[in-house]
Amino acid sequence: MVLSLFSTLNLYLLYRLARAAGANETESAWALLFMAASNTSFYYARHLVPYECALSAVLLAAEVGLRRLTPVRALICGLLAGIAYGIYNGYWYAVPVIWLVHLLACWREPQWWRLTTSCAAGATLAVVAPIAWGAGLGGASYWEAAGVFARSATLGLFAEGWSLPWEYLFHSEEIFGLTAAGCIVLAFFSVLRAGAPLPRWVLGTLIALVAAYGLLVLFSCGLERFVVYARTVKPLVPLLALLAGWALARLLERWPRLQPVALAGLIAAAAVNFWPHFPRLFPRDIEIAVMRHWGNPKRTLSVAGSLYVGLELPVKRPDLALVNAQLLYPVRSYVGVPAGDTLLRFDHPVSYRPFQYECQTPRERSLLRSHDISIRLIRLAAPGTLPDNPPPSLLYRAEDRPTGR
Repeated sequence: MVLSLFSTLNLYLLYRLARAAGANETESAWALLFMAASNTSFYYARHLVPYECALSAVLLAAEVGLRRLTPVRALICGLLAGIAYGIYNGYWYAVPVIWLVHLLACWREPQWWRLTTSCAAGATLAVVAPIAWGAGLGGASYWEAAGVFARSATLGLFAEGWSLPWEYLFHSEEIFGLTAAGCIVLAFFSVLRAGAPLPRWVLGTLIALVAAYGLLVLFSCGLERFVVYARTVKPLVPLLALLAGWALARLLERWPRLQPVALAGLIAAAAVNFWPHFPRLFPRDIEIAVMRHWGNPKRTLSVAGSLYVGLELPVKRPDLALVNAQLLYPVRSYVGVPAGDTLLRFDHPVSYRPFQYECQTPRERSLLRSHDISIRLIRLAAPGTLPDNPPPSLLYRAEDRPTGR
C-alpha cells in the first residue's frame, strides 16, 4: 500500500513541476489528468517494485531545480536526482536529464556556472556515497556482485532500444495514447501556422524528452550497454503528460465549451485503462487456490525453455496437472498441453501485451501472442505419461539465456 501511494504522489509532484516550469493552472491541471488516466502510470502500482518511488524523486528533483535558483537548491536538486538513481538505477538517464533541465532554467543567470556545478556535485555525491559505503563494507565481493547485477541489464535485444519505448507505449496506452499524441501534434501545428514561438517551458520539456530518448537509444543501439525495458520508459510519461496538458489547454482555448467533453473523455479513458487490472489473477494466487481445493497436482508448461521452480512438495493428485502456473521466461518454443479435460482456465498475466516488454525478445513476444499460454488445471487423460516434475526438455538451459543480441 505504501509503495502504491507513490503513484498518487507523482500526480501532485507533476502539477507542482508544471507550475514551477511556467505552465499556468489550466495547463498544469490537464497535465495532471493525463498522467492520472495513463495506464503506464497505474498498473505497476500493484507490484512490489520501486519504480514509482524513484519517479517521485525524479519529479521532486526537477521541481526543486526550477524554483528559486540558488546554489543550495541546485545542490538539493542534484542530491534528489542521485537518490532517484539509488532507489532504482534503471532510471540512470534521469540524472543527466535533470541536470540538463536545471541548466536550461539557469543558463541566463549571472552565476549559471555555479548553479550547474552545485547540481552536478549533489548528484555525484548522492550516487557515489552509497557505492563507496558498500565497497567499504563488502570489499571485492561488493564489486563482484555489482558487476553481475550490471550485466543482468542485457536480457532482450539492444537493437530494440529505438523502437521499444513507442511500441510498448502503444500497447500500454492504446487509443488514449494515440489521442494524446494527436493533441500534441495538432497543438504544434497550430503554433507553427500562427508563427508564434513555443512557450519556453514547453520547449524545455521537448528538449528533455528528446535527451532522455536519445540517451536510451545511445546506450542500447549505439554502445550496447543497456537493453531498454518497459519499466525503463516510465520517466518519459510525465514529460509526455506535460506536453499533452499544454496541447489540450491550447486547443480548448478555441472551443472552451468542449472542456466538459474532454474531462469526460479522460475519465472514460482511465476507466477503460484501469478496469482489466482488477480481475487479473497471477500464478501464485491460482496455485494456492488449486492446492487448497483440489490438492497438490503435477506441474507442467506449454512452452519450453522457461525457468522452473518446483515446490518440493509431494504430489497428492497425480491425475491432475497445473499448466503454466509460473513466470514464463525465457520462451524457446511452444510444446502444447497434455491431453485431458480442462477443469479451470485463466489468462496468464504475460498474455497482457505491456507485460511482454520486460526482457522478452520479438521472437518470444511472437510465440506468446500466437499460442495459448493460459493457466489451466487439466484432468489428465493418461496420468502415467506425465512425470511429477517437468521433463528436461521444459527446463531452463544455459544456452537459453538471452544476451542482448
